[in-house]
Amino acid sequence: MFYSLSMDMSDSIYNVLKALIDIYSRENIPVKSKEIAETLKVHEGYIRNIMSVLKSMGLVLSKAGPHGGYVPTSKAYDIISKQTLSVPIYHNNAAIGYALDVSLIGLLTEKPLASMRVLGDLSPYVQKEVRVGPLPSGIVIMGRLIKADLESLVEVDSVASIPHVSVSEIMTRKPVVARPDDPLDKYIDVLSKRRYRGIPVIDDQGKPVGLLMSSRVVEALARCAGNIKVGDVMIANPPVINVSDDIYDVIGAMLTNNIGRLLVVDDEGKLVGIVTRTDILNRIASLESIV
Repeated sequence: MFYSLSMDMSDSIYNVLKALIDIYSRENIPVKSKEIAETLKVHEGYIRNIMSVLKSMGLVLSKAGPHGGYVPTSKAYDIISKQTLSVPIYHNNAAIGYALDVSLIGLLTEKPLASMRVLGDLSPYVQKEVRVGPLPSGIVIMGRLIKADLESLVEVDSVASIPHVSVSEIMTRKPVVARPDDPLDKYIDVLSKRRYRGIPVIDDQGKPVGLLMSSRVVEALARCAGNIKVGDVMIANPPVINVSDDIYDVIGAMLTNNIGRLLVVDDEGKLVGIVTRTDILNRIASLESIV
Protein backbone atom coordinates (compact mmCIF):
# COMPACT_ATOMS: atom_id res chain seq x y z
CA MET A 1 0.00 0.00 0.00
CA PHE A 2 1.24 3.51 -0.73
CA TYR A 3 -0.06 7.05 -0.71
CA SER A 4 0.66 10.21 -2.66
CA LEU A 5 3.41 12.50 -1.53
CA SER A 6 2.69 16.21 -1.45
CA MET A 7 5.26 18.54 -2.95
CA ASP A 8 8.39 18.88 -0.80
CA MET A 9 8.58 22.66 -1.35
CA SER A 10 6.17 25.56 -1.06
CA ASP A 11 3.87 26.38 -3.96
CA SER A 12 5.49 29.78 -4.46
CA ILE A 13 8.98 28.30 -4.86
CA TYR A 14 7.64 25.51 -7.05
CA ASN A 15 5.91 28.01 -9.37
CA VAL A 16 9.15 29.96 -9.83
CA LEU A 17 11.06 26.77 -10.60
CA LYS A 18 8.39 25.65 -13.07
CA ALA A 19 8.48 29.04 -14.84
CA LEU A 20 12.29 28.85 -15.07
CA ILE A 21 12.19 25.38 -16.63
CA ASP A 22 9.44 26.34 -19.08
CA ILE A 23 11.37 29.40 -20.30
CA TYR A 24 14.72 27.57 -20.41
CA SER A 25 13.23 24.63 -22.34
CA ARG A 26 11.77 27.06 -24.86
CA GLU A 27 14.79 29.36 -25.33
CA ASN A 28 17.67 27.07 -24.27
CA ILE A 29 19.69 30.00 -22.87
CA PRO A 30 20.18 31.23 -19.28
CA VAL A 31 17.00 32.89 -18.02
CA LYS A 32 16.96 36.39 -16.51
CA SER A 33 15.09 37.00 -13.26
CA LYS A 34 13.17 39.74 -15.07
CA GLU A 35 11.75 37.19 -17.54
CA ILE A 36 10.47 35.00 -14.71
CA ALA A 37 9.05 38.00 -12.87
CA GLU A 38 7.17 39.12 -15.97
CA THR A 39 5.84 35.61 -16.55
CA LEU A 40 4.54 35.29 -13.00
CA LYS A 41 3.61 39.00 -12.71
CA VAL A 42 5.61 39.51 -9.52
CA HIS A 43 8.42 41.84 -8.42
CA GLU A 44 11.89 40.96 -9.72
CA GLY A 45 13.40 41.24 -6.24
CA TYR A 46 11.07 38.49 -5.08
CA ILE A 47 12.37 36.22 -7.87
CA ARG A 48 15.99 36.89 -6.88
CA ASN A 49 15.22 35.89 -3.28
CA ILE A 50 13.56 32.67 -4.43
CA MET A 51 16.50 31.93 -6.71
CA SER A 52 18.85 32.15 -3.74
CA VAL A 53 16.81 29.42 -2.05
CA LEU A 54 16.71 27.29 -5.21
CA LYS A 55 20.50 27.61 -5.60
CA SER A 56 21.04 26.46 -2.03
CA MET A 57 18.80 23.46 -2.78
CA GLY A 58 20.94 22.52 -5.78
CA LEU A 59 18.09 23.15 -8.21
CA VAL A 60 19.47 26.20 -10.02
CA LEU A 61 22.84 27.36 -11.36
CA SER A 62 23.59 31.03 -12.02
CA LYS A 63 25.63 32.15 -15.02
CA ALA A 64 27.46 35.50 -14.78
CA GLY A 65 28.02 38.05 -17.54
CA PRO A 66 25.85 40.02 -19.98
CA HIS A 67 24.40 36.80 -21.39
CA GLY A 68 24.05 35.19 -17.99
CA GLY A 69 21.03 34.17 -15.98
CA TYR A 70 19.65 31.09 -14.29
CA VAL A 71 19.76 27.49 -15.51
CA PRO A 72 17.83 24.57 -13.94
CA THR A 73 19.79 21.51 -12.82
CA SER A 74 18.82 17.88 -13.35
CA LYS A 75 17.41 17.86 -9.81
CA ALA A 76 15.03 20.62 -10.86
CA TYR A 77 13.55 18.36 -13.50
CA ASP A 78 13.10 15.75 -10.77
CA ILE A 79 10.78 18.15 -8.94
CA ILE A 80 8.83 19.17 -12.03
CA SER A 81 8.42 15.57 -13.13
CA LYS A 82 6.13 15.01 -10.13
CA GLN A 83 3.31 16.32 -12.29
CA THR A 84 3.35 13.35 -14.65
CA LEU A 85 4.27 9.69 -14.76
CA SER A 86 7.83 9.57 -16.06
CA VAL A 87 10.85 7.28 -16.19
CA PRO A 88 14.28 8.58 -15.11
CA ILE A 89 17.20 8.70 -17.56
CA TYR A 90 20.71 8.38 -16.14
CA HIS A 91 24.26 9.07 -17.31
CA ASN A 92 26.99 7.85 -14.95
CA ASN A 93 24.31 7.30 -12.26
CA ALA A 94 23.20 10.97 -12.39
CA ALA A 95 19.64 11.77 -13.48
CA ILE A 96 19.74 13.89 -16.64
CA GLY A 97 16.07 13.88 -17.65
CA TYR A 98 12.82 11.92 -17.78
CA ALA A 99 11.26 9.77 -20.48
CA LEU A 100 7.60 9.41 -21.41
CA ASP A 101 6.01 6.72 -23.60
CA VAL A 102 9.12 4.53 -23.87
CA SER A 103 8.87 1.88 -26.58
CA LEU A 104 11.34 -0.63 -28.02
CA ILE A 105 11.73 -0.78 -31.82
CA GLY A 106 13.20 -3.74 -33.70
CA LEU A 107 14.15 -5.62 -30.56
CA LEU A 108 15.19 -8.70 -32.58
CA THR A 109 17.32 -6.76 -35.08
CA GLU A 110 21.06 -6.18 -34.79
CA LYS A 111 20.63 -2.58 -33.57
CA PRO A 112 17.34 -2.26 -31.66
CA LEU A 113 16.22 1.23 -30.65
CA ALA A 114 14.28 2.73 -27.76
CA SER A 115 12.02 5.63 -28.68
CA MET A 116 10.79 8.08 -26.04
CA ARG A 117 9.46 11.55 -25.45
CA VAL A 118 11.74 13.45 -23.09
CA LEU A 119 11.49 16.03 -20.32
CA GLY A 120 14.74 18.00 -20.14
CA ASP A 121 17.56 18.88 -22.53
CA LEU A 122 19.57 15.76 -23.39
CA SER A 123 21.56 17.31 -26.25
CA PRO A 124 24.84 17.38 -24.22
CA TYR A 125 24.59 13.58 -23.90
CA VAL A 126 24.24 12.61 -27.56
CA GLN A 127 26.60 9.71 -28.39
CA LYS A 128 27.05 9.02 -24.68
CA GLU A 129 25.95 5.98 -22.69
CA VAL A 130 22.64 6.31 -20.86
CA ARG A 131 20.34 4.11 -18.80
CA VAL A 132 16.56 4.41 -19.05
CA GLY A 133 14.40 3.07 -16.27
CA PRO A 134 13.35 1.16 -14.46
CA LEU A 135 10.07 1.18 -16.40
CA PRO A 136 6.87 0.20 -14.56
CA SER A 137 7.42 -3.34 -15.90
CA GLY A 138 10.81 -3.51 -14.17
CA ILE A 139 12.70 -3.33 -17.47
CA VAL A 140 15.90 -1.26 -17.65
CA ILE A 141 17.30 -0.13 -21.02
CA MET A 142 21.01 0.60 -21.47
CA GLY A 143 22.59 2.04 -24.59
CA ARG A 144 23.86 5.07 -26.50
CA LEU A 145 21.78 8.19 -26.98
CA ILE A 146 21.77 8.93 -30.73
CA LYS A 147 19.05 11.58 -30.92
CA ALA A 148 17.99 14.18 -28.36
CA ASP A 149 14.75 15.97 -29.10
CA LEU A 150 11.15 15.92 -27.95
CA GLU A 151 11.27 12.42 -29.41
CA SER A 152 14.64 10.90 -28.58
CA LEU A 153 16.29 7.64 -29.59
CA VAL A 154 18.61 5.29 -27.73
CA GLU A 155 20.58 2.63 -29.59
CA VAL A 156 20.06 -0.30 -27.27
CA ASP A 157 23.07 -2.27 -26.05
CA SER A 158 21.21 -4.34 -23.48
CA VAL A 159 17.90 -4.74 -21.70
CA ALA A 160 17.72 -6.08 -18.16
CA SER A 161 14.77 -7.23 -16.10
CA ILE A 162 14.76 -6.61 -12.37
CA PRO A 163 14.13 -9.91 -10.53
CA HIS A 164 11.25 -10.23 -8.09
CA VAL A 165 12.68 -9.64 -4.63
CA SER A 166 11.05 -8.36 -1.47
CA VAL A 167 11.53 -4.84 -0.18
CA SER A 168 13.31 -6.28 2.86
CA GLU A 169 16.23 -7.37 0.66
CA ILE A 170 17.07 -3.90 -0.63
CA MET A 171 15.89 -1.46 2.02
CA THR A 172 18.03 0.35 4.60
CA ARG A 173 17.12 -0.94 8.06
CA LYS A 174 16.94 1.18 11.19
CA PRO A 175 17.23 4.57 9.44
CA VAL A 176 17.83 7.80 11.33
CA VAL A 177 14.45 9.05 12.53
CA ALA A 178 13.03 12.26 13.95
CA ARG A 179 10.05 13.15 16.14
CA PRO A 180 7.53 15.90 15.35
CA ASP A 181 8.35 17.80 18.56
CA ASP A 182 12.12 17.66 18.06
CA PRO A 183 13.83 21.01 17.39
CA LEU A 184 14.74 21.36 13.71
CA ASP A 185 18.30 22.44 14.58
CA LYS A 186 18.96 18.91 15.83
CA TYR A 187 18.90 17.52 12.28
CA ILE A 188 20.63 20.22 10.25
CA ASP A 189 24.08 18.68 10.72
CA VAL A 190 22.72 15.18 10.08
CA LEU A 191 21.19 16.20 6.76
CA SER A 192 24.27 18.17 5.74
CA LYS A 193 27.12 15.88 6.79
CA ARG A 194 25.47 12.60 5.79
CA ARG A 195 23.94 14.14 2.65
CA TYR A 196 20.50 12.78 3.46
CA ARG A 197 17.64 14.17 1.40
CA GLY A 198 14.98 12.98 3.81
CA ILE A 199 14.57 11.66 7.35
CA PRO A 200 11.48 9.68 8.45
CA VAL A 201 9.43 11.21 11.25
CA ILE A 202 7.68 8.79 13.62
CA ASP A 203 5.21 8.99 16.51
CA ASP A 204 5.49 7.40 19.95
CA GLN A 205 4.29 4.06 18.55
CA GLY A 206 7.04 4.05 15.92
CA LYS A 207 4.64 4.68 13.06
CA PRO A 208 5.65 7.13 10.30
CA VAL A 209 3.79 10.44 10.41
CA GLY A 210 6.02 12.57 8.23
CA LEU A 211 9.16 13.02 6.18
CA LEU A 212 11.69 15.74 6.93
CA MET A 213 13.09 16.84 3.56
CA SER A 214 16.36 18.74 3.28
CA SER A 215 14.68 21.21 0.90
CA ARG A 216 12.15 22.17 3.57
CA VAL A 217 14.95 22.69 6.08
CA VAL A 218 16.78 24.98 3.64
CA GLU A 219 13.59 27.00 3.15
CA ALA A 220 13.18 27.42 6.90
CA LEU A 221 16.80 28.55 7.23
CA ALA A 222 16.33 31.00 4.32
CA ARG A 223 13.45 32.60 6.22
CA CYS A 224 15.73 32.91 9.24
CA ALA A 225 12.92 31.46 11.31
CA GLY A 226 13.86 30.36 14.82
CA ASN A 227 12.53 27.84 17.33
CA ILE A 228 11.15 25.60 14.60
CA LYS A 229 10.10 22.05 15.31
CA VAL A 230 10.34 19.13 12.90
CA GLY A 231 6.54 18.92 12.74
CA ASP A 232 6.36 22.50 11.48
CA VAL A 233 8.18 21.73 8.22
CA MET A 234 7.83 17.98 7.66
CA ILE A 235 5.72 16.50 4.87
CA ALA A 236 2.77 14.87 6.58
CA ASN A 237 1.46 11.41 5.66
CA PRO A 238 4.36 10.32 3.43
CA PRO A 239 3.94 7.30 1.14
CA VAL A 240 4.70 3.93 2.70
CA ILE A 241 5.09 0.39 1.46
CA ASN A 242 4.91 -2.92 3.30
CA VAL A 243 8.11 -4.81 4.05
CA SER A 244 6.72 -7.93 2.37
CA ASP A 245 5.91 -6.15 -0.90
CA ASP A 246 7.89 -6.73 -4.08
CA ILE A 247 10.50 -4.50 -5.70
CA TYR A 248 8.02 -4.08 -8.58
CA ASP A 249 5.61 -2.50 -6.10
CA VAL A 250 8.39 -0.10 -5.08
CA ILE A 251 9.08 0.84 -8.69
CA GLY A 252 5.38 1.35 -9.40
CA ALA A 253 4.91 3.51 -6.31
CA MET A 254 7.95 5.65 -7.09
CA LEU A 255 6.92 6.16 -10.70
CA THR A 256 3.28 6.86 -9.87
CA ASN A 257 4.22 9.41 -7.20
CA ASN A 258 7.42 10.52 -8.96
CA ILE A 259 9.47 10.32 -5.79
CA GLY A 260 12.82 8.83 -4.90
CA ARG A 261 12.13 7.22 -1.53
CA LEU A 262 9.49 5.22 0.31
CA LEU A 263 9.12 4.47 4.01
CA VAL A 264 8.86 0.75 4.76
CA VAL A 265 6.46 -0.48 7.45
CA ASP A 266 5.56 -3.85 8.96
CA ASP A 267 2.07 -5.31 9.27
CA GLU A 268 1.44 -3.15 12.35
CA GLY A 269 2.31 0.00 10.45
CA LYS A 270 5.58 0.58 12.31
CA LEU A 271 8.63 1.91 10.49
CA VAL A 272 11.24 -0.77 9.78
CA GLY A 273 13.27 0.84 7.00
CA ILE A 274 13.51 3.14 4.03
CA VAL A 275 14.01 2.26 0.36
CA THR A 276 15.39 4.74 -2.15
CA ARG A 277 15.90 4.97 -5.89
CA THR A 278 19.62 4.42 -5.22
CA ASP A 279 18.84 1.05 -3.62
CA ILE A 280 17.10 0.01 -6.83
CA LEU A 281 19.96 1.35 -8.97
CA ASN A 282 22.45 -0.68 -6.94
CA ARG A 283 20.37 -3.77 -7.63
CA ILE A 284 20.25 -2.90 -11.34
CA ALA A 285 24.05 -2.56 -11.49
CA SER A 286 24.44 -6.28 -10.85
CA LEU A 287 21.84 -7.44 -13.38
CA GLU A 288 22.63 -9.60 -16.38
CA SER A 289 21.41 -8.51 -19.79
CA ILE A 290 18.50 -10.31 -21.46
CA VAL A 291 19.32 -8.82 -24.92
